[in-house]
Amino acid sequence: MDPSEWLAGFRVTHQRAKEGKLKPEERAKYLAMREEFARSLVAAQGLTVPEGQQARRYFRVAQLYSLEVGNLYNTVTKELSRSGFSALITGTLKDSDRVDFKLTLARGAEPLVGQARVVSVVRQQGNSRVSFAIEALNEADAERLELALFDAVLARFS
Repeated sequence: MDPSEWLAGFRVTHQRAKEGKLKPEERAKYLAMREEFARSLVAAQGLTVPEGQQARRYFRVAQLYSLEVGNLYNTVTKELSRSGFSALITGTLKDSDRVDFKLTLARGAEPLVGQARVVSVVRQQGNSRVSFAIEALNEADAERLELALFDAVLARFS
């Protein structure tokens, strides 16, 4: 199948999934399509997926979402995946710090709430680029995040 045809089919199925219109057998097919698309994105980004893990957790999207870290820092994401995110922070976080976070995917939407661990801090003039690994996020919020990530990718293929 031509890649543009596959992508068009995925886009339609993705929209139906967001609207809750998929039957159980269609949902299984959609999740397989989502994983296939994620594997292509991970490969294109030169990333590797840990053994036994789903690629959907690891592809990255450069996307700005409103982010609150530890009830102290308000910023936006730079890059985001299901497994983590990065942001510019003016504070003094250090490797292995554990923080609560709130991530707002759309204006007026309830934020995703979870916990993350600092995995990297790169000091820059005036701030630091901090990378976080998501350690706790409930399943409903994880699904909302994945849907938003695929929306962001699909917007780039308009």
